[in-house]
Amino acid sequence: MKKPIRARIFNFFFKPSSPYPLAFLRISVALLLITQLLWLYKSLPLLYGHQALIPWPVSQAIMGNYTPNIEWVAGYADYLHISPDDVLWIFIGVYLFVLVVFLLGIFTRVMAVLVWALHYMLVNTGFMSAYGVESFAHIILFYCIFMPVGNAWSFDARKGNKQADNEWNTLSVRVLQLHLCIIYFFSGIEKAVGIQWWNGEAIWRTLMQDQFKQFDMSWMAYYPWVAKIICWSTLLLEIGYPFYMWGTASRKYGLIAIILLHLGIAVFLGLQLFAVIMIIFSVAAFGKLKPRKALGHSGAAAQKITESSIIF
Repeated sequence: MKKPIRARIFNFFFKPSSPYPLAFLRISVALLLITQLLWLYKSLPLLYGHQALIPWPVSQAIMGNYTPNIEWVAGYADYLHISPDDVLWIFIGVYLFVLVVFLLGIFTRVMAVLVWALHYMLVNTGFMSAYGVESFAHIILFYCIFMPVGNAWSFDARKGNKQADNEWNTLSVRVLQLHLCIIYFFSGIEKAVGIQWWNGEAIWRTLMQDQFKQFDMSWMAYYPWVAKIICWSTLLLEIGYPFYMWGTASRKYGLIAIILLHLGIAVFLGLQLFAVIMIIFSVAAFGKLKPRKALGHSGAAAQKITESSIIF
């Protein structure tokens, strides 16, 4: 006998599930942002410094006086007798420290708020260099404030014994899933409106731009059908995302296809960090992190999680 619709909807959003997808999200985004800092280490003054490509007074004027940025902190530099450049490096040091603590899952929710706020200030300061990776990182960090991302693979979980299935894990993952479905579906629809994604011009123009060009792809001019197939495949993957990701049989192959799509973006467009954060987002939402359990007898506790692995 089928369950009533109301019960099925309730189970869909609140049936207890594993905390591991959210823990994976926390760890992955923290590692990505730490990697981004180390990657850009030599360019940080050029991107975010007092006399950067876009100096602080200019960025403040563009973004508005009520938009938090590093210049807000620099206002206290005179009291501390330090230079604006020193303010930048102190800010980066604090940001890096908070990211590491967040990664380890110590005072996870508090650290999530701090990481989100510091990341927001950093992006506002160097907004001219920001692109998709900053936007999606900011979205994920915002979710981390409210979602139980510290309930597994964290010091908080060890101290509070939170490594258990619960309804808040399920609700959080459903929010991630619905958000991704909206993003991909409407991104595909927007692309499909223009002729460039049907005649292959969109991918041709992108691959030939100096800012994205990683290889000599001029040979595609002699094989226009290659560009068309790439464009059509992208449309199919993005518009079809909500449909094949909700199908139990098709989800595994759809997730693999999305991962391959973003790996292609990383290799051929040089947008490695953007590709990685989109893979993280999809794997956390639709890849299932299933704990393996080992039996161990210690009083009343008979089972303990010993290791985990990603399965689809």
